[in-house]
Amino acid sequence: MYHSRIRITNGLVTIGVDALNGELLELIRESTGDNAIKNHIRETWSLLDGMLLEETGSRRFHVPRFEEIRQDESLQPVIRSDQQGEEAALYLQYPFLVSEGKRVDIGAEIIIHLHPEDCRAVFQLKLQNRTDAEIDDVAFPAIDGIWLGENYSDDVLIYPHFAGCRMDNPTVQLASCPKFITWKWQEYLYRFHMGQDTGTKDERGAYVRRLNYSGDASMLWMDLMDPSENTGIYITVRNEKHRMSALRMESFGEGNPGTGLAILHRPALNKGSWTSDECVVAFHEGDWHWAADEYRAWFMALPHVNNKLLHPSWYDESPGLIAHYDFQYQMGGIVHRFADIPALMARAMEMGFNHLLISGWNTDGFDYGFPHYTPNPSLGTPEELRNAVLQARNMGGHVSFYVNARLCNTGFEDQKHRIARSAVMQKDGSLWIEKYGAAAFSFASLCIGEQEWRKLLVDTVSYLTKTIGADSVYLDQFAMATSLKCYHPEHSEHAGDPCAWNQGYEHLLRELEETVPEEGIALLYEGCNDYFGQSVSGQLISELHCPFDARMPEVYKYTFPDQGLMDMMNPRHHSAMRPEHVARHSVELLHNAFTMGGYFWCYDLEEDNNWRENAEDTEALTQIAALRSAWLRRYGRGTFRDTSGILSKPDNSQVRLFEIQDGILLACASEKGLHGTVTVAWEEETADVRLMTLTCPEPKEATDWQTEKGRLTFRLPETTAAVIIIRIHRE
Repeated sequence: MYHSRIRITNGLVTIGVDALNGELLELIRESTGDNAIKNHIRETWSLLDGMLLEETGSRRFHVPRFEEIRQDESLQPVIRSDQQGEEAALYLQYPFLVSEGKRVDIGAEIIIHLHPEDCRAVFQLKLQNRTDAEIDDVAFPAIDGIWLGENYSDDVLIYPHFAGCRMDNPTVQLASCPKFITWKWQEYLYRFHMGQDTGTKDERGAYVRRLNYSGDASMLWMDLMDPSENTGIYITVRNEKHRMSALRMESFGEGNPGTGLAILHRPALNKGSWTSDECVVAFHEGDWHWAADEYRAWFMALPHVNNKLLHPSWYDESPGLIAHYDFQYQMGGIVHRFADIPALMARAMEMGFNHLLISGWNTDGFDYGFPHYTPNPSLGTPEELRNAVLQARNMGGHVSFYVNARLCNTGFEDQKHRIARSAVMQKDGSLWIEKYGAAAFSFASLCIGEQEWRKLLVDTVSYLTKTIGADSVYLDQFAMATSLKCYHPEHSEHAGDPCAWNQGYEHLLRELEETVPEEGIALLYEGCNDYFGQSVSGQLISELHCPFDARMPEVYKYTFPDQGLMDMMNPRHHSAMRPEHVARHSVELLHNAFTMGGYFWCYDLEEDNNWRENAEDTEALTQIAALRSAWLRRYGRGTFRDTSGILSKPDNSQVRLFEIQDGILLACASEKGLHGTVTVAWEEETADVRLMTLTCPEPKEATDWQTEKGRLTFRLPETTAAVIIIRIHRE
């Protein structure tokens, strides 16, 4: 009997492939009968595609289709299924793949496994490269034309752009026109994304959004969900070695609907074989929290790093920091000198902060003098800097210095050797160059896998902490800027492996731990990343730079509740550094960081981002910092559970739940004022309920609450921010 497709099932999930060429035809959730693959888009190649990097350029390879197999029978794959009760597997063996309609000398073996009583389908790929070209950007599994339920328009995609984003109706949104504004600050022309994310059209006609890990992708999972049908589909890769990789989402627009999701592997494979990490595709009930729970459970079972030397205890009782980028700016302008540091610390303390970040301290200043990491003689002597830091520390303060962990100014004659030795070299021999601020300046990106450059970073941190006396260092671009392939022939540490970027940063963290003072330092960096974040104090997520209507930092915070996130705060008034559409949301951003248990990163720049020029801004920041400090001092950070355990709350209020010893803590905020009641799951017949507010940050006994049938309901106080503590009542 002729078979057009081959199916396997475990009773929960059914997978069907084309019997001739193995393309995915069915991905069915048996409890609903819904096949998530609703459009077999001909411009894509289901299940597997990749890029072949040749001297003349790159070309895409993929599995063969009927017409190609008909013309060349050697392309015919061998496909077999193995159905053993509730366990099943599919085996697909391709002797050759296809590129531009012709056979290419790459073999592929694919295994798809369904385990008993498990909603997770496990995919794995093996490639044999018999060509003279390099294989990269292997999309596997690549699943296209997806939507859930009746209509694609109500689907929502959750993805880990920085700390997390959402995309409503990704079929349409990815293919829509991007909306940006340009905002001028000094010589910077920043582009700010309005609305939600969009894709970029490629040669297939697909609108593609790619997230590199590390870089844009803080984690390696995506979740497409249909809230109206309480269902979702999740995709991830078990990247145990934390290799460079990426996530791909795509759409061909509303005229050819459906969303494409894929894992992009980076094997950098020349002649020889390569086996992918296992990938998982799973159906689930509920929303993205299921996906976050699944990813966390896998990740936390890996060897875990808890680097206390890079996460001192004082940091966990601090509400945030005041950032001063106004020592020496890129164009040479000086606002503050080293002698000003104690006064700046005193000013920060008046607003409830004891942590100061200093940028532009180095020779030639911010965004210009990289990597001249010595005290700037225009600001004072090294001895003056040391004395100023000591005074600030003696006041009970903590001092952090900015160091860029990536860039070298190409205009510096004294750095020509460093660029030649340490810069990232692309496959064609050119250097990776980036631009920030004034058009006349450019920077080479230095390879973190090159030992001489990494030694300079370690020595700089050691000097700032052991000699100057800082107890915190901030590494800019660390996990925010994209990971880079490097082909430099003299970089012996990653010789033959251009995709070892993440491992270079792993080495840096280990080397820093070996050189910091015995009391440790609070290591901070830009971006967030599941692999690196477990080792440091704070990760700067920069919601201001996300697609503004799509930001969901709670996605990362819920997935990794024990990792620290920092977010940028700006005043509503005199917010020259940030555009008006961002400044208008200043209170909302402050409340969001508060209810999420985040670390406030507050710019305080003379004239450009100044909290003190408006009494209302200053009071709001000072009060919420005091409330956050009291929370941390009394109850610690807690374990962030987002809205899990909250049964009901008012629509226009932020309410998030933390697990603490013997109970729970709820952080509540609303710019227009809290009102109404909140109900949480609570199995005890009674409770000890306490209340902390902006005007009374020390906990007071609350009386307006009641328990009934596994729940506790309390009335919110009339304020804009509050903390509710509910613990088991002890006699």
